[in-house]
Amino acid sequence: MQSSRAIQSLVHFALALGAAIALAGCEPTPTIATPKVESCNAANCHADVEQIHYGGAVLRCVDCHGGNPDAPTKQGAHVTVDYSFNPTTPGAHFLDDPPLVGLADVPTAVTQFLNPADYRVVRNTCGSSTLAGGNCHNIITNNSLLVNRATLAGTIAGGGFIAGVQGKSAHYGIVARQDTLAPKTQPPMSASFLAAVPADAPASVTQTVAQAFYPVYEQLCTECHLNREGNKVPGRYYSAGCNGCHMTTADDGRTVSTDPTQNHDEIGHPMRHRFTNLIPDKQCAHCHISHLGRALLAQGVRERSEADGDKLMGGPNRGTADPPNAVPWAKENYTKYKGMYWQYGKPYPYYLADEDGTNGTDETPPDVHTAKGLACIDCHNIVEAHGSGRMDFRMDQELDVRCQSCHGRPGQKGKLMSDSAVTFDQTGTAVGTSGGNPLMIHTLADGTVYETGKIDRKDHPVTQINARIDPAGKIYNPRTRMGCQLHAGSAQSRAALRKAVNDLAATNPAEVAKQFPGLPEGFKFKDLGGEEDGRVECFTCHNSWTLNCYGCHMVRDDRNSYVSRIDGKKKQGAVQSYGLSVLPDALAMGFNARGHISPLVGTSIFFTHIDKNGDKAIDAQPLTTAEGLTGEGNVHNPVHHHTVQKLPRDCTGCHPAANGDGAPESLNTKAVLRAVGLGTGDATFVDGTGKTHWLDRLVWGDYDGDGKWDDPKALGLPKSLVAVERAVGTTHLQLPSFVGLPDPGPLDLATIRRVIDNRVLNQRP
Repeated sequence: MQSSRAIQSLVHFALALGAAIALAGCEPTPTIATPKVESCNAANCHADVEQIHYGGAVLRCVDCHGGNPDAPTKQGAHVTVDYSFNPTTPGAHFLDDPPLVGLADVPTAVTQFLNPADYRVVRNTCGSSTLAGGNCHNIITNNSLLVNRATLAGTIAGGGFIAGVQGKSAHYGIVARQDTLAPKTQPPMSASFLAAVPADAPASVTQTVAQAFYPVYEQLCTECHLNREGNKVPGRYYSAGCNGCHMTTADDGRTVSTDPTQNHDEIGHPMRHRFTNLIPDKQCAHCHISHLGRALLAQGVRERSEADGDKLMGGPNRGTADPPNAVPWAKENYTKYKGMYWQYGKPYPYYLADEDGTNGTDETPPDVHTAKGLACIDCHNIVEAHGSGRMDFRMDQELDVRCQSCHGRPGQKGKLMSDSAVTFDQTGTAVGTSGGNPLMIHTLADGTVYETGKIDRKDHPVTQINARIDPAGKIYNPRTRMGCQLHAGSAQSRAALRKAVNDLAATNPAEVAKQFPGLPEGFKFKDLGGEEDGRVECFTCHNSWTLNCYGCHMVRDDRNSYVSRIDGKKKQGAVQSYGLSVLPDALAMGFNARGHISPLVGTSIFFTHIDKNGDKAIDAQPLTTAEGLTGEGNVHNPVHHHTVQKLPRDCTGCHPAANGDGAPESLNTKAVLRAVGLGTGDATFVDGTGKTHWLDRLVWGDYDGDGKWDDPKALGLPKSLVAVERAVGTTHLQLPSFVGLPDPGPLDLATIRRVIDNRVLNQRP
C-alpha cells in the first residue's frame, strides 16, 4: 500500500468526464456517433453533466476515463474509489500536491480516470489515433508534450545558468522526455532527450554557493508547469495537461457545473465539465502572474516592492519603498479565502494599480489591446500554445507572432499571419459539430484592416504602419514616420527617409524641423544608410512603462524544513524570496535573442544560507553565472512587458534632449544612463561584505580612456565613451536565424554611442 505522501494530489480539481479536444478543425474530425447508454449518466450519478467534446464526436465517459459503463454501483463503475482528490471525499489515499515521483507512482488507470488530459496518459486519450473512430488530436498532443510550458527546460536551464549550476543549453526537463519523432540531425537549440531534473545537486556542481542554492529548484523553480496542478491558493487553480488551458477554473476554485455529484462549496474543481477554445485571460493569469507576470501588467497592475523583506529576517533594509500615494488594486479583484482576501498567493493589498492617486494620471495604464477588449488568444496562436514538434531550449524559440505580423513595419506590409504562416482563425465552437476556422482578420477594399475579437466579437482596427508614414495618406503622422521608419523600418525605407530629409535641407532648411519632428532646422544625415534594417523592437518604445525588479534576495534556512517537489523527501533548508525594489519606469535596453534592441528586465539574485545553528554560512552574496559574471545586475533578460500604448515613450528617455546650445538636460540624465546600461546607483544591494552593487548597471564604462571604469553617478551623462565591458549577461541564446547580429545582452559600445550622441528634440505633441 502506498503512503499518502508518496502519491498525494493528481488532479485536485479536475473530475472531468470526457476527453480533451484541443482545437477543433485543426486536424481531421472523427465521425459523430451516438453514444451508448452507460450507468455514469444514471439519475443518481452524473445525470446532467455537461458534454465536454463540443467540436467533434460525442464521446462516452469511459472512452476517456475508463471504468465499467455497465456497473450499477460507484465501486464497480469507477476504476478506483480508494483515491481521493479532495479532503472531504472518502478514500484511502488523499492525493494532495504530490512531488513528481509521487505522480509517477500513481497507477496509470487511476491517472486516466481522474484526469484523462494529464500528460502522463494523454496519448491514450486526447492524442489517441483510435479513440471514437480515430483521428483524434495526436499531432497536437505530441507537440504539446515538447513545449517549454510542459518540459520547463528553459526555466531549469536559465535558473541553473544564473546560479552557476550549468550552461545555457537545456539538459533537464521537469520530467524525462524523449522526442520520439526527432530527426537524425537535430535542429539547433533543440533536444531529442531531456533527463528529469535531479532532486540534489549533480556532482558536476562544485561551487559552494551553487551547491547551497540548488534546493531552490525543488521549491520554487519546479512549481509552475503543466505536469502538475496549480498551487492551491486563489487565482492559482488549474489542472494538469490539456486541462490547464482548455478547462477553465474560477479564481476561488469552485464549480458551477450541472453535475449533481459536484460539491459547489468545495474548492479545487473546474468551473464546468466543458472544454473550450475561447480561453479567457483569467485562465492565462493562473500561470502568467509569477514575477512581473504579463497577465497583470497588461491590466495595468504591478507587484509592489517588498522593501522590508530583509528586515523581517533580521537584516538591513536593502529595498526601495513604493510611492507614498500608491493606489492598491481594488479588493474586489481578490478572492476571500480563510477569512482574508488573497489573489495569486498574495494578500490584499499587495498589488498596485496606480503610482500616485493624487495627480489624476495613471502611470501604469493597461495595455491598449487589453483595454480595447482583445484577449491573449487574439494574438497568441496554436504554434505558440502547442509547439511545432521540437523540444526547444527556450520559450522565445517558440514565439510565432510579433507586432509586425499584424501591423507591418515601414517598408513591409503586415502579413496578417504569423512567422510560420499560421493565419488568425477562430476555431469552431458549436456543440456536436466540427465547426470551421473563419478568418478573424479582414482587409476591406480601401485597405483598412480589422480583427474580430475571438471573445468580445467586436471589430478592432489594426493600424497599418505603412499607411501612417505615407505623407499622402489619410492617417499620415510625421512622428510615426520619424520614429518607426528610423528605428524599425526596412533598410530601403530608412534610406528613403534620410534622403528625404537631406533633400529638404538642401532646398528649404527651415522646413526640416516642421516636416520631420525631432530634427533641428537644416539637419542633414551624414550618410543615407540602406545597408541594414532597423533593429529596435516596436514594443521598446511603445511599452509605456517597463517594470523591473531590482534585487531579489533568496534565503535558505536550514532550521526550517520543506518537502521536495521533485522526490517528495522532507529536507532542511526552506527558501524564502523577496523582490526588494520593484520600479515601474526603469527602462534598460539591450539585445534580445533576435539581435534586436529590446527592454531588459533584471534578475539580480543575492543568496543567504543560514545553517542549522542559525549562523550565516553565506551572507547575502551575489550569485555567479556560468559565464563568471557576479554582482551588479548579474542577469538582465530581454522581455516584452505587454504594456503597449499608441503613443510611444518620450524620445528623451533614451536620447538626451537638446536645448538651445545642444547641451543635455540634466532632468533626463538618469533615464538615459539607465537606458544604455551605465546605471544610476538608485537601486542598490549591499551584500554581506558591505560591498554596494548597482542593480541597473549593465556595462562598465570608461569615459576618458585611462583603462578604468568611471562612475556615471559622479560624472553624469558622458560626452564620449571610449570603452565598455559587460557587467551582466542573459539566460538567452541567440536564435539560429539571427546569427551575425549582436548576442543577447547589454548594448555594445557602438550602439551606446549612437544613443547618447543623438540629442533629439521631444516629439510628443
